[in-house]
Amino acid sequence: MQKIKQHVTDEFEVNIAAKTIRDIVKTIRRLEMFPASGQMLSGKIDVAIDYYYIYSQKNYVFYRIEKECVKIIRVINEKQDYVQILFGISEV
Repeated sequence: MQKIKQHVTDEFEVNIAAKTIRDIVKTIRRLEMFPASGQMLSGKIDVAIDYYYIYSQKNYVFYRIEKECVKIIRVINEKQDYVQILFGISEV
């Protein structure tokens, strides 16, 4: 989240960066009440994985549901190759 905030601050301004982070945090907090509201990542790529993802402020929030909690795996900008970042493979 710090990298996202710094990037948005560098590209735009501190107020926009703060709003971006607030919106991402709101999205993540909604997962507390509605953990299955995201999409299964395995439906989008050819990797058997129990990750979900949800989109917020030009970023994907990747998470998994573990018993009684939601574990955030990573927040990745929409322009980045999330398959490479998450799994070390290139999407074919």
